[in-house]
Amino acid sequence: MEARAGEPGGGENRPDFTSEEIRLIRLWSLSDVSAGRQVSAQVAYFATPAVFGVYGLATGSLVITGVAFICMLLLLAWGFVSTWRDHSNFVMMQSICRKLLPTVDERQ
Repeated sequence: MEARAGEPGGGENRPDFTSEEIRLIRLWSLSDVSAGRQVSAQVAYFATPAVFGVYGLATGSLVITGVAFICMLLLLAWGFVSTWRDHSNFVMMQSICRKLLPTVDERQ
């Protein structure tokens, strides 16, 4: 259902979103970005190699400690790659916000 030009939120104020931007809006509106979820995800990734590394230090095994250290480095690298990959979504979200800003400023 489309708003008419004379009504509030009508067609003259409607931003022209691309199909990729509409997909991103839908995706972000349904995502869970709570702090608890983010922290629990990080703990789940780093807890296992951390415990493994502590065990290696406690037993004096350099091999076990080295494996834990390498696992943590790989997880850190994966985080950098994920952030780099998601950068395009952030750029697209900035584009969406720039399109919405005039509409929001108009209503204030």
